[in-house]
Amino acid sequence: MKKQILFFLITCGFYNAQVFSENFNGAVLPSGWTTNNPDTVYNWEVGTVSGFASFPSGAAFFDDDNAGPNSVNTNARLISPVINLSAVSNPKLSFKYANQIYELNSTLKVEVFNGTSWVQIFASSGASGTWIIDLSTLSYILTAYSLAGSINLAPYANANFQLRFIYDDAGDYSFGVAVDDVVITSGVLGTSEVSLADKIQVYPNPVQDYLYIQSDNLKFDSEVAVVDMAGRKVKSFIGAHERYDLSDLQKGYYFIRIDNKKEITSKKIRKE
Repeated sequence: MKKQILFFLITCGFYNAQVFSENFNGAVLPSGWTTNNPDTVYNWEVGTVSGFASFPSGAAFFDDDNAGPNSVNTNARLISPVINLSAVSNPKLSFKYANQIYELNSTLKVEVFNGTSWVQIFASSGASGTWIIDLSTLSYILTAYSLAGSINLAPYANANFQLRFIYDDAGDYSFGVAVDDVVITSGVLGTSEVSLADKIQVYPNPVQDYLYIQSDNLKFDSEVAVVDMAGRKVKSFIGAHERYDLSDLQKGYYFIRIDNKKEITSKKIRKE
């Protein structure tokens, strides 16, 4: 009976296994995680209290308020340890995040290392999460996170896979951002669970001049970007087009990155 139940869960797509997780509940940066900020000496920290807010449990955060009004932080990175995804079936990423802004829309981005270059898979600009003010300390209390879930990592899986969370304060003296409960799972897709990547058809591949994209998820403000193997955006289009002109690109491999404002997915193509 137990074997039958397990088989039922797998075939229905409800079975998954946790490959990697980090809850940042310690008082220091977890083992294997690193930080890097080319702009200033300020960087990501871990804890329950920062200069601008307190968090319901331990979190990783960048305190832009603590950095001061004369400090611009456009590329502050929180980098995961190496996670071997080479043999992981259908890896998916989820995490919690919250951003408290001042005037400009500071941004949280997530990039992954695909074995060759860093590729952006997520971006959120502006305020996120739910915050209240502690009147006794005049600081914020984070009461609920926003959730990024079921981000497909299959196109980027490799033995040297890494994540990095990037905070960009947009040149503003902002408050800061928090990230918590980073989880990568593996599992079997059921017939009712179809990711955005599965709903998008990109053809022909290889392509010579014009690329066609078949998807009901492309909206008027969706971005279709062409990214080279070094992670540089070399061309972009806004909205759904009848066809996408790639005739001016050099021969080689590229990623077609499709951002529909809710999820980012990538398709690898070859230009002839």
